[in-house]
Amino acid sequence: MRRAIDATRRRFLELSGATIAAAGLGTGTVSAESAPWQSVKSPVDVTLFDVAKTARNDFVVGGGGTVVERTARGWKTVVNDGPTSNGNGLYGADVTDDGQRLWFVGASGAIGEYDVKTGDLNDHSAPNDATSNFNDVAVTGPEGDANVYVAGGSGTVYYSFENGASGTWNSVQVGQGNAIEAIDFYEGRKGHLVNGNANAFYSADGASWNKIGIADTNVSLYGIDSNGREDVWVAGGSGVVYRYAPNAQGQPEWTKTTIGEPGLRDIEVDAGDGYAAGNSGAVFDRVDGAWGRDETPTGQGLMAIADGENNDVAVGASGTIIATNPDAAAQPGSDDEQGDARRMKRVSTQTSESKSLTFTLQNVGDQSVTVEQWALNTNVPVDSVERSGAEVTLRADQVGSADSPDGYPVDDALRPLDSAAVYDPGTTGEAEFGLYDSGNVALTVEPAADRPSGEFVSATLEYGDGNRETFYFAVTNINS
Repeated sequence: MRRAIDATRRRFLELSGATIAAAGLGTGTVSAESAPWQSVKSPVDVTLFDVAKTARNDFVVGGGGTVVERTARGWKTVVNDGPTSNGNGLYGADVTDDGQRLWFVGASGAIGEYDVKTGDLNDHSAPNDATSNFNDVAVTGPEGDANVYVAGGSGTVYYSFENGASGTWNSVQVGQGNAIEAIDFYEGRKGHLVNGNANAFYSADGASWNKIGIADTNVSLYGIDSNGREDVWVAGGSGVVYRYAPNAQGQPEWTKTTIGEPGLRDIEVDAGDGYAAGNSGAVFDRVDGAWGRDETPTGQGLMAIADGENNDVAVGASGTIIATNPDAAAQPGSDDEQGDARRMKRVSTQTSESKSLTFTLQNVGDQSVTVEQWALNTNVPVDSVERSGAEVTLRADQVGSADSPDGYPVDDALRPLDSAAVYDPGTTGEAEFGLYDSGNVALTVEPAADRPSGEFVSATLEYGDGNRETFYFAVTNINS
């Protein structure tokens, strides 16, 4: 991430109190400053740009629109291609004050709001038709009623005081068109940002910005932690940290400290203690007013760091994830029921005489789910679905089907069912899809939690409420 999430995390912890331990974040037995950093198995190999701690688990966002969650079963991919499903990279993330919603932003105007309880993903992309790159996001307020601030690559802050609802976005140009690298708010509409011209700005109302420095800096600025009107930390190139705080005379001023050689990309400090992270796997730890460099198990560049109650996390290039207590308790994860809606669970999978893909779905929620559209995708040479009778059948309380004498392209395009399928709570029913080109190709598959790195087949369902989920299958054999 281009900035720290400390202010939001601190508000979240203060509001939640003892509930955090009960929710799975735990009280912890490991001191963040004394625990060694350890490598963690990552499900992706793209650059990870930001890390955020929510009321459920830790989340990371990165290249290709990836969103990854730390669950009781390890780190799992919960979003594969961003809020618009076009794979734009995600560069910044933040959390509502109650920890219930994860917001993330990225390339080509991507903005997503992810419900960490249900896995629902809301798309707020391209506010006011803006499709520039968004480098960072700051969020204040609770779920459903948040102030959202987005840092634009062309020097514009896009903001909504109504939870990003369509028609509620405004924008303001800050500086002279230089990209905004990082933005952070310590209170509802009060916060700071830094831009590509090495300047820092302050806002008291979330809508207008005033320059407050930094004078005579000769390094690029990348990360910011806004803890108060006159309590700001900034991470920069060449191992430089800037601090904005009152001097001996009570006047706010910037002070510069070089804490090491690697360039820094993120910083998080709370009550004088915290972390900075950056190039070459560098993590610097501030304790009792002094910076020291930690040993880390990676030489990859680190883009973001987050200080947790019982587990600190840093992320970066090539899917790198390191943590101080990777075995800390975590909840099962919003991906455990598979897909964005998290109400439908894949129960079993089979191939029927190598001619169709059949798997059983169960509605594990407390509301009915209506399946209205479907899509098939694969990276093996299967061009169409051609079978006699119904090509797609979803057996549920209300059976859904789609039928075409010409078959259907296997191209990941959503198509409506001729009749929708309805799964009532607790209902279990088969979903059957044809897979083969004129019956000349037979595939052997096995279920996969995430998109396999090799050959795969996937089936996507879109529900009546607009949510989608994708079920992946690894292809283990091809006969043609």
